[in-house]
Amino acid sequence: MIIDSHAHYNNGAYKKPFRYLSHDQDGYTLREGDREQLFRELQDANIPYSIEPGVSLQSCGEVLELAAQYPGRIFPAIGVHPTRSIFETWSDRHKLDAYAKTPGVIAIGEIGLDYHYKREEQHRLTQYLWFLYQLDLAWKRKKPVILHVRDAHEDVLRILRWHPARKLGGVVHCFYGSKEIAEQYLKLGYHIGIGGSVLQLEERAQELWEAIPHIPLERILLETDAPFILPYCKDVIQPKLLRRARNTSLILPAVIRKIAELKGISADEVEQATTENTIRLFHLPVLEDNP
Repeated sequence: MIIDSHAHYNNGAYKKPFRYLSHDQDGYTLREGDREQLFRELQDANIPYSIEPGVSLQSCGEVLELAAQYPGRIFPAIGVHPTRSIFETWSDRHKLDAYAKTPGVIAIGEIGLDYHYKREEQHRLTQYLWFLYQLDLAWKRKKPVILHVRDAHEDVLRILRWHPARKLGGVVHCFYGSKEIAEQYLKLGYHIGIGGSVLQLEERAQELWEAIPHIPLERILLETDAPFILPYCKDVIQPKLLRRARNTSLILPAVIRKIAELKGISADEVEQATTENTIRLFHLPVLEDNP
């Protein structure tokens, strides 16, 4: 059984029929369908669960609705993404606490800092304030966190080292850094989320490939960040067809095989360990032999 620890199936990209990426023994393929069809395929592929993080106050409510629509299939997390925080009203932040008390919420996320864009567009102080508030909320509600960190590891690590929420753990979502950076998060007790980034061309993924052998298997989670972060597959699928294609949890077997290759172990070992890791970290109410 495989669990996607980070997907956005509430995204508008899945609300109408869409083209999406799949992967089987013959490699990558594109399919057409809707969310119901995709979820049936995921069930048949033994990928029956996914964690759905919020990215804004509005999306948090929608994530909870999606989880209620698919009970036992979608596990909700609530949070405000750093690049979305600049569009939120600071006085509305307490809505997150109400969301966090909703039965079934398994984490606070995705939260963090993102310095990828030009400094004048980053609104670092706003990001910082929302990050601290949400770490406080995680500590108050005793929830692990789902971290979004982009070009901001130094500041995030500095904050995490002194904040008590680190004791609850969490995952660095969509990790794309060096083994030295990974080791710093590992020392603080965090897990590392690996997804489509590991399936890029060597010149883009080399640093991540070098880091993975140094990350203990018991600290790795699988993810896709669907509908984002498509793996490299332009050699088998025309780029113009990929432009509007959605990523899905169906690519996770390819992620598993790549991690297994990099660590020199079997794919079965990676699948079993990452599933156990996800269940343990987020206290998911699922059976490992399910479905």
